[in-house]
Amino acid sequence: MSLRERFEDYRGRIRFADLDLASRTMAMLWLDIFRERVIRNCFPRVASRSLVDDVSAVINSTFLEGYILARAAQGEGPDQVLFTDPERPQSVERGVERLRLMYEEEVVGAAPFADEPMGVESLAESLVREAAYGPEMIRLEERELVKVYLIYALWAGYKLACFERRLCGGGRA
Repeated sequence: MSLRERFEDYRGRIRFADLDLASRTMAMLWLDIFRERVIRNCFPRVASRSLVDDVSAVINSTFLEGYILARAAQGEGPDQVLFTDPERPQSVERGVERLRLMYEEEVVGAAPFADEPMGVESLAESLVREAAYGPEMIRLEERELVKVYLIYALWAGYKLACFERRLCGGGRA
């Protein structure tokens, strides 16, 4: 099965609600900050709430697709990855803190997807193109600028899956 086929299969089976509670929390924190930055930099005087909602939805879905892409590249299946237990005191909080530290330690300035397995970079570029030229973004004059941000949203979702794997004790991230 090719990476694209595995990605499409996982895309239909992995939902945001399937993420570990710590992963969902970290994703929401990261996305809130990132969406604010995108709106502030791309649309400094935006008056249209629907535009902000449309761009936010594209950013959210691109982040999740990055997560799914990493899972497909790892070939570990679409099953839930759980590394925290809400029943254990401080388990989720520790998971969020460890994920936050991993994001903070991430090399800034490195080219996203450059050192990833074969096919990941080209599929990532394709996914960003699909999002940037999709129906939600067709009316935007700032589409090329938003496209740059979408690459980083995809990369952040991708890294979240890699960080989960590290927390579960499997492989490089």
